[in-house]
Amino acid sequence: MQTRRTQQSRRESTIGKLVEAAIECLMECGYHGTSVQLICNRAGVSQGALFRHFATKNELMLPVGRKVVDDIFDAALTLAGQQPPGMAEEERIVGLMRALVMSPRHIVLLELLMAARTTPDLRDIFLGSASTYFRDRFVALMASLFPRYAISTGFFATLLTMMTTMHGMALYRTLAEHPEGDRMREQWLQAALRTELERIREEGADTRNPVYQLPF
Repeated sequence: MQTRRTQQSRRESTIGKLVEAAIECLMECGYHGTSVQLICNRAGVSQGALFRHFATKNELMLPVGRKVVDDIFDAALTLAGQQPPGMAEEERIVGLMRALVMSPRHIVLLELLMAARTTPDLRDIFLGSASTYFRDRFVALMASLFPRYAISTGFFATLLTMMTTMHGMALYRTLAEHPEGDRMREQWLQAALRTELERIREEGADTRNPVYQLPF
């Protein structure tokens, strides 16, 4: 029994090192610049160790993507607890969205999504069951922080549509900084969200399932 626990601990340790090394390589070198050899060198393990746990480099990308999402949302949840209590709801929400896409690790998601477009096996792995992982974490975070709107499909449809804008802003930000343009877009997002929040408060939320009836 002790031997089995030791083997399991070693397995988890090796996988953890590989996942973290892959994240660092993707951040620094991008998907196409990240090789198995580079990952293994960074993790301090052999290529054989990687292939004992993952048949291909791309199979490793699934736990990589999930780890990145978990780290991003853990940081956002910490930020949520530090926001001033008197802050307007739309400002709080947009601020959290900004924190999600401004995380240094967010670039890893962009790298994987872009690579999946032209890499069939990565597309199958990353855009299968993993494709809704970010969305589901986002919905759960906002539902826990803003429960008065949590039964509104319109609330989540608005937020997820806004998040696609945030993703695009983050992609452009990797090429060049546009602080004035970012501020203008965030002001527009806050205004649009304020309108939706007011509508929900005045008209009442619908009671349809807010997650699974959304078309994205």
